[in-house]
Amino acid sequence: MLAIGVTAARGVPWVLAMPLAGVAAALLVGIAIGWLFGRAQRILAAQKRREIAKSKQQLRAIFDGITDGLIIVDRDFTVMAVNKAEAAFLGSTPQELVGKPCYEIYCRGDRACESCPAHETFATGKPVLVSKIEHRSGYHRTGVDVYTFPVKDEDGRTVQAIQYIKDVTDRLKLQSQLREVEQMTGIGHMAANVAHEIRNPLIAVGGFARQLHEGLDADDPRREFTSIILEEVTRLEQILREQLTLERHLQPVLAPVEVNRILKDVWKLLSHGMLSSRVRLIGDLADGLPVTMGDTNQLKQAFLNVISNAIQSMPDGGRIEISTEQSGQMIVVTVRDNGPGISKEIMDKLFVPFFTTRKAGSGLGMPVTLRIVENHGGNISVDSAPGEGTPVRISIPIVRSAPEVEHRVLYGDSPEVPNDETAGRR
Repeated sequence: MLAIGVTAARGVPWVLAMPLAGVAAALLVGIAIGWLFGRAQRILAAQKRREIAKSKQQLRAIFDGITDGLIIVDRDFTVMAVNKAEAAFLGSTPQELVGKPCYEIYCRGDRACESCPAHETFATGKPVLVSKIEHRSGYHRTGVDVYTFPVKDEDGRTVQAIQYIKDVTDRLKLQSQLREVEQMTGIGHMAANVAHEIRNPLIAVGGFARQLHEGLDADDPRREFTSIILEEVTRLEQILREQLTLERHLQPVLAPVEVNRILKDVWKLLSHGMLSSRVRLIGDLADGLPVTMGDTNQLKQAFLNVISNAIQSMPDGGRIEISTEQSGQMIVVTVRDNGPGISKEIMDKLFVPFFTTRKAGSGLGMPVTLRIVENHGGNISVDSAPGEGTPVRISIPIVRSAPEVEHRVLYGDSPEVPNDETAGRR
């Protein structure tokens, strides 16, 4: 009524005052709703910004938390991002590297490196691996594996490439050490065989020369010649003893071992780079295998030799199944691949030292493996044919003392143990 009175007093008909009041109220409500809506949008936008910032921080933390090198480049090979580990290796910071051409950083050149796998990733839109790149200058490592992965836009075009750089220097050193061990093992084996062949006739020569020397008079001039013969025989015997020491390291240093644990260690070694991404390992390790006596390092080398052979037999990829089981008083390790198999001609020479079908092979892996297994009182068998894959079975006896292993090596079976002593051992 107050509004009507005021309006009427000013000469405005009261019938018009009601619509004007409604318009004013609606205007005020609209302004309030607009303000609230804007505030809600600002709040949501702020929340979105905080969530995006948090997500970026999390992604950056993951990106920088990876200890291997990560770098993102565009199609011009300009660095768009680099993690802290790679920047630290390069002696710089991510901020200093972003925006620079990657080839200036790594190759110190004026164009992209020809061996860079990003070329193929940009061309095909697929992940690519360049393995065992050996570097010799600048910032380069001794060896790296470089993986590249595509980053695509909404149209499916590859606009960036993520490069994952794995330093394999330690792996290459380990592989080199293994090759040296295999070569020295083969040389020791060959030297031992030669020494054994020479030793017996040398003993006879020395014995007869000694008899001749003792049968001659003290003033006989021929004693000078027999003395020379005896001296040279003694020197040759010393040389043979030294040659025989080359083989001693193959004698196992026995201690309680878990075969499954050794295989898991081999698995870890392969998973850190020795295993091609195109070869898949499948494990089926039996639970509750008993502890036996063995040399951990030698058994690891034997298993690694067999698995490495399987990997190298499948350059186009494949599957390797590793299983363990207890069969009587033996622990049986089976390494089975689905590769091309082995012909009979090669099977006959599989354990012959220095025989190899690979250009870079030493021909000592399987002979060394056989010697290691036999020195543990076990045996190894290979059953293969072309096109059927290759299963390799290594059987290690379950023994509880070094004398049992030595007895098996010499006689091929377990020694008889009285019941009370057996009970005591258990």
